[in-house]
Amino acid sequence: MKFHHLAWTTTIVIGVQMVLAGIIVGEDAGLVCPSWPLCSTTGPIPVTGSLIFEMVHRFVALLLGVLVIWLLIWLIRSYRHNRALIWTCVLGLFSLLVQIVYAGLIVLLVLPGVASVVDVVNSVIMLSLFVHLANLAERDYRMKQAVLSSQPDLETRTLTPVAWILYAAGVIAVAAGAVFRHTGASQALFGEDSYIRSHHQLTPPSLAMSHALLGLHIATAVLLVIAAVWFAIRASKSQRLTKTAAFIIALIVIQAILGVASLDTRLELIVVTVHWAMAGLIMGVAAYVLSQTYLSRKPLF
Repeated sequence: MKFHHLAWTTTIVIGVQMVLAGIIVGEDAGLVCPSWPLCSTTGPIPVTGSLIFEMVHRFVALLLGVLVIWLLIWLIRSYRHNRALIWTCVLGLFSLLVQIVYAGLIVLLVLPGVASVVDVVNSVIMLSLFVHLANLAERDYRMKQAVLSSQPDLETRTLTPVAWILYAAGVIAVAAGAVFRHTGASQALFGEDSYIRSHHQLTPPSLAMSHALLGLHIATAVLLVIAAVWFAIRASKSQRLTKTAAFIIALIVIQAILGVASLDTRLELIVVTVHWAMAGLIMGVAAYVLSQTYLSRKPLF
């Protein structure tokens, strides 16, 4: 296995972990294990689907830790002079540690559901860092194989500001969606409160607050659409990343359909999980686009 293959594998595992986290939220299983990191109690815990998902989630977190440490050791041994790779990996490791420790605090302190918004936003940042790490590693490999020149593609570089706007709009949209979901507002629209009760909360958001947070979520989604269209227009003019821009717009359209379906099905687990997975994919592609604008090199052939 080459280093950039390991980096992309780690990135994919992060995506899988994010999907598992979405399933746990849908199953109201975040606190099904009252202890952390192990699921040990004084009495037996019934083996349910929720418990299985939670334990798989924790196992994948352990696997992810092993992969990231493996990456860092490989970097120190073979790429110690590549500061960009080293620092990106270190930041990724720090983000992972924040994710693990914060998740543990949520369980041990029985924090309210809205506390998980930090988890959601940090998971997007972590995914973005490892997308950039994998992109850095692949560029380094391709340059060593004489596939890319050392000269930057200046046309692609001009897309950096609008790529940042696209990425920032995506983070804002994800954060707004997380607030809508983790405050219990999404369930409150249908008179349900199982998620917040799983976090030992007894008072759901009011219907007015729930509609306000839904409106905020929709407004940030519109902001993302505008940013994506703007990026596509700029990409078309520069004839760079045009296919990727079109792909992002297609993903956002699918995401909008899934958002409507989530409400129409009263937050059916499969639908909301795919909705969250699509959000992660959009952010992964947006991070890749942003990374490309910084790292793009002209092909030699």
